[in-house]
Amino acid sequence: MQTERQELPIKPKAEPLQPVATRTPAPKKKKNMKRNMVGWAFVAPIVLFVVSFIYYGIFYNAYNSFFSWDGISFDKAFVGLDNYAEMFQDPDFYLSLKNTFIFTILTVTIQAGIGLVLAYFLHTPGPLRTAMKSVFFFPVVLSPVVLGAAFSQIYDFQFGYINEFLRAIGLGSFEQNWLGDPDIALYSVIAINIFQWTGSSMVMYYMAMLTIEKEIFEAAKIDGAGFFRTLWSIVFPNLKGTTFTLSILGVIGGLKTFDLVWITTAGGPGSSTEFISTYLFRKSMLQQEVGYSSAVAIILLTIALLITYFQLRVQKKMDN
Repeated sequence: MQTERQELPIKPKAEPLQPVATRTPAPKKKKNMKRNMVGWAFVAPIVLFVVSFIYYGIFYNAYNSFFSWDGISFDKAFVGLDNYAEMFQDPDFYLSLKNTFIFTILTVTIQAGIGLVLAYFLHTPGPLRTAMKSVFFFPVVLSPVVLGAAFSQIYDFQFGYINEFLRAIGLGSFEQNWLGDPDIALYSVIAINIFQWTGSSMVMYYMAMLTIEKEIFEAAKIDGAGFFRTLWSIVFPNLKGTTFTLSILGVIGGLKTFDLVWITTAGGPGSSTEFISTYLFRKSMLQQEVGYSSAVAIILLTIALLITYFQLRVQKKMDN
């Protein structure tokens, strides 16, 4: 008997599932758009300010550096790179760079060193620590113009407090013309800057020191580490980030220091305290060489960017 084979019905192939497009609901999309517009409304003023007064100023200075212009007349004579060539042949330009370099190195180093010692001293328990913080920080809030005028009286050769004190204690032979002697005028200005900004370094180190665990100081004390040993072996290595921050701020501040120098010495005697900022002011405002001073400003900006870039690279390598 022959059996019949039953053929199973062939099912049609199922079509592959198509991805369902997800759509953002219209209200949510409008909400995100509204949030972005609010964000841009808050950011727009500062962006407009930066573009108008910083980036525009940089490009405008770069443009003017290729012209001979007094800043008043409408006529500009294109001179190409002559302003840059004249600047690099001017010995006063190199002297201003040298003075700025000495000022920056000494102020940054001494301020950081004294600030670190003061911060660690005030970090340890003791009487009158809070009052002493205020005393050391007080010069920071004073205007450089006020300090410059005050120290001009203190440094005065005939009636200044320093020379009067030296005469009173019988050391009149050590009196100096602190702002009139070309050999010491620069260092007298450096001392004023250190007096003003050491408190700022102290506060930054003090706040960073609070992040160090107390157990570390207790362990160092048990091991017999003294004040300076703890400061050098424990505190300083843990505050490298703060040190680099202070160095960057100090370099930028040194490059743009003007008011203190101008009030005390105006770049004199001779050119012994001529800074790059006072040199720039003298060329632009007093001698009305705006095109030339624009070239000086571009070189100053380039130096600041290169130094900051180098410092950031060094910090990145040390962190790794």
